[in-house]
Amino acid sequence: MSEGKEFLFKILLLGDGAVGKTSIRERYMGKGFSGSYAKTIGADFASKDHPKGGHKIKLQIFDLAGQDAYVVARKAFYKGGQAAFLVFDLQDSSTMSNLRTWIKDGIDNSAGTINTFVILGNKADLTDTRQVSNEMAIEFCQQVAFETGITFVFLETSAKTGLNIDVAFDIMTTRLLKKFNIDIPLDLPDGVSLIGPGGATSSSTSAEDKQAIQAVAQAAKDSNKATMELQGKLELVVKKIEEMDKRLGAVEERFTKLASIVKQLVDSNNNS
Repeated sequence: MSEGKEFLFKILLLGDGAVGKTSIRERYMGKGFSGSYAKTIGADFASKDHPKGGHKIKLQIFDLAGQDAYVVARKAFYKGGQAAFLVFDLQDSSTMSNLRTWIKDGIDNSAGTINTFVILGNKADLTDTRQVSNEMAIEFCQQVAFETGITFVFLETSAKTGLNIDVAFDIMTTRLLKKFNIDIPLDLPDGVSLIGPGGATSSSTSAEDKQAIQAVAQAAKDSNKATMELQGKLELVVKKIEEMDKRLGAVEERFTKLASIVKQLVDSNNNS
């Protein structure tokens, strides 16, 4: 058996203010849950060992403030990130819709190094005030997967009860190891979905079906890329045609002026 390797992964917690990012981090760190809310100022940081498959792994967890007032301050913390948890509140559908902005921020401000995402629908324990159903969340994830070409993992969490908190970090660690060709089987528990551009794979789907869906997702991604390339070529052709039309118009205008001058000369000669 080969000796385990050492890894250091920088993971960000992204999402609107008050969705529970800090509570998720605290629960994962073993600090329990606090019912009071204290907003994060700029960003907060924690580190924890998360061994996996015989490898020594340290997770650096950056909890970024979600309020608009910290847009500029938090940009510096994206640098060097490799993955992000996208957290929304199941009690507030707008925090789910806003994840589109957080995905773009993560990619743009990290220069593309953040390209692995796990979406967490938090506060699953608050069933009476819930606004976002599991089906709505999966449909949203399918939309953003199609729009971005990115494969997401989605699961519901509760920082209060601890539901799926450790599972979420374990899934994230497994996905990050895959980037280094360390392929540990991703055994999705009940209620966890792998969602690519081609659709969703639930935890109850067979391994063969998962591979087939992933293949379809890749084909859809390739098709989208080919379509965009074709569109770019068509736009270039249209631009060249427009340029030719302008040149022909200029030539036509010159011929019209020349014809007018010739006519004037002929008329002048006839009159003389």
